[in-house]
Amino acid sequence: MGLFNKNNKNVDVDKEQNTQIDIRKAFEANLKYISSTEKDVDVINRQFVKSATRFYLTIGKVDCPTGKIVVADPLAYLPSNKYSPVLNIQVPVGEYPVEISICRSNEIGVRMCTVKLKIKKTATILYKLANPTEESAAVIGKDGVLSGFPVDAGMISICDEQVAKEYKDFINEWYKDNPDGNHYDDYFAKLFKESDEKLPQYQREGGDFIEWENPNTKNKLVMVASGLGDGFYQSYWGYDSNNDICELIVPLINPDLFGL
Repeated sequence: MGLFNKNNKNVDVDKEQNTQIDIRKAFEANLKYISSTEKDVDVINRQFVKSATRFYLTIGKVDCPTGKIVVADPLAYLPSNKYSPVLNIQVPVGEYPVEISICRSNEIGVRMCTVKLKIKKTATILYKLANPTEESAAVIGKDGVLSGFPVDAGMISICDEQVAKEYKDFINEWYKDNPDGNHYDDYFAKLFKESDEKLPQYQREGGDFIEWENPNTKNKLVMVASGLGDGFYQSYWGYDSNNDICELIVPLINPDLFGL
């Protein structure tokens, strides 16, 4: 398929349509999109339908031994537990697949659009903002706890609270053995490169996503490049027709805004 050619050659995109897109305005609109408190089910669903400019795939699984979900920047903040909110709704203990939707154009290249933790196989009919526990909130304003989390290293992660603690322990141990090292450059970069080599058509050079298994505990989490980079992102619970939570999403890019 021409669209997902690694070298941006033969990209199957309507060039006339894309030249009409003001990238600066699209970027500004996307900032409003990722910070909004509501999400349209149809907008998200269409990101998970294959087209000339869109694709999706399952990138791995997340172990949830407590069912308490953490969504945070795994490189900048998760190792210290800073700005790593725990969501105030628990999911059943278990192992859940993570899907990502992807878009591509000549203007913005390959980009991750939405990260989805699929908790049940039922379909979402409504999204609601996922709020953190008061004690773990990344931001507390004048009116109380605010939802969302900051990204300062271009990466997001979804994991269980226990797995987050295990990850922190692993990083601390790694630095004891590598006091002058950098946990991304000297450890994770290799894993992202391996991901790129395995699925080069769906990510940028160097890799955009991994499933990481803690070598000490064998529990897994995922890391995904954060759309257009650093910023403040929100997560949302998806509810099915029985009013049960069936998924958790983290929207990164709305490809509609870029004419894709």
